[in-house]
Amino acid sequence: MEENAIRDVLDSSDDEEKFKFESRGAVTKDLLIDHLLKIKPNILHISGHGNTDEQLLLEDLEGYKEEVSIKRLSDVLSGFSDHINCVFLNTCHSLAGINDFNQNIAYIIGMKNEIPDDVAISFSRNFYNSLFNGRTIKDSFKIALSRIAMTDQGDEHIPKLIVNETAILEKDKEPIEDEDDENELINTIVSEEEIAVAKIGYKKSIRFHYRLIYIAIGLSLGLVAFLFISQGSQDITSALLGLIPSAFGSYPFLEIQKRKNRITLIRVFELKRKRLLNALARLSVNERRELNDEFKRLIII
Repeated sequence: MEENAIRDVLDSSDDEEKFKFESRGAVTKDLLIDHLLKIKPNILHISGHGNTDEQLLLEDLEGYKEEVSIKRLSDVLSGFSDHINCVFLNTCHSLAGINDFNQNIAYIIGMKNEIPDDVAISFSRNFYNSLFNGRTIKDSFKIALSRIAMTDQGDEHIPKLIVNETAILEKDKEPIEDEDDENELINTIVSEEEIAVAKIGYKKSIRFHYRLIYIAIGLSLGLVAFLFISQGSQDITSALLGLIPSAFGSYPFLEIQKRKNRITLIRVFELKRKRLLNALARLSVNERRELNDEFKRLIII
């Protein structure tokens, strides 16, 4: 019934293509390892029975039961932590008194006490329904928990989630890129050509504002010469000369200084870019985005 419930929510989910659900029936210790090696699951879900001695009861096709210590299972899964992100032990007492189940696996879900079969199935169904529709493991656990709490039977105190933050941080680290990936990574960062174009643009703008100053000085001198030649009154001459500074003000000088400051910042940015490129293999997507955003801020006045 639980398998059918999970398949049903997967078939009706928005992200059906992102997940692949594979089920194996009766599983012995040896078959469990075989399946882990061949399937390489991201989420390992084990349904069945457990006891108060912190043991799972595995059953083969002939009905023979094997007792497996939860602690021993944790040790076995250490060899598969490269692809297992979550272990879901939907069995009674699976996490009773356990707070450190395999710290190399990010998320562990289990039961602290005995749980009715219908509640276990309902919890599982709602967990995967949330997960298959884009929610995180933490949020999916909370949603499934709130669903079984609606019955007011106190069953919401049975499921348990262990979150290993260290394992989460390790899995979030990006792998070291090979040469082809490195070239692709370089292409996602603002290029030297773009930086050069920005500097040239600022230098041209500086020259333009210098020309404005030279033109203003030339106009001022020409106006002074014209007034003296035409023998205009001293009062008119002083008034016109006073208008020249107010007409141009400090605008060109401020713009020149602003652009000089931008060029200095871009040079500092170039040094930062070179330093980050030296550590290119470990440059994350967010770091690349922040680097590009910083350059955009520099070229927008």
